[in-house]
Amino acid sequence: MAAISGVVVDADGRPVPDARVYLAAGPGSFPDVAALTDGEGRFTLSAGADGGYTVECRSERGGTSQAAGAAVTVRGGSADPVEIRLG
Repeated sequence: MAAISGVVVDADGRPVPDARVYLAAGPGSFPDVAALTDGEGRFTLSAGADGGYTVECRSERGGTSQAAGAAVTVRGGSADPVEIRLG
């Protein structure tokens, strides 16, 4: 199974813990999975196959809802780590 990993940061580049990260689009069918970032803002998602994916993120940090996304290409079962910047 292919994997997508990365980090979620705020506008100042600080890690965002407990942000919800999920696959919003991808090739064919893909698992309906989501992950919460750890204390360092890191996450890993399983992707169904090689191809282009859209990874999206939501955070309720500080009482404000924020969302952001990033395009990721999976090749050979893996992808370069992605950084998602909120705000």
